[in-house]
Amino acid sequence: MKSWLKSLPAKDVAKVTESNIKFEENKSKIVFENKGNKTCYKINVDGGVVTDNELRCDKMLVDEALAAFYYVELKGENIEHAIRQLEASLKRPALTPVCAKSKTSIAVGKNHFPKTSTLIQRNVKLFKKAYGATLEVLSTPARKSI
Repeated sequence: MKSWLKSLPAKDVAKVTESNIKFEENKSKIVFENKGNKTCYKINVDGGVVTDNELRCDKMLVDEALAAFYYVELKGENIEHAIRQLEASLKRPALTPVCAKSKTSIAVGKNHFPKTSTLIQRNVKLFKKAYGATLEVLSTPARKSI
């Protein structure tokens, strides 16, 4: 994992150990509850690690000890687009190194979508089968324990 982290621009990676790790953008917010104050890395993907015009998620959080990768897309309302951005991120080798033991994709948006929609259920299955990742759609402000 260390070599993968070193391959990223240092300005876009922050080592953190606080108990609440927050990402906020587009009036959407998620707080990762890091109860054990584990070493994690906050990664600025959109406009940071990835600067091309292709789809990608906004942020990533990596739990160093577990090699758990969390892909985060903070959206206002267009959850379908958020899911496409998360999927595109999982397809990028630079964002999905072989050292990743688990991958969780999280779309955070306003509470204007049914979490049990066929769109979401279809993509939950796709993410698991095609990418070995889980997909979660959460309403802002969201909380997630790591």
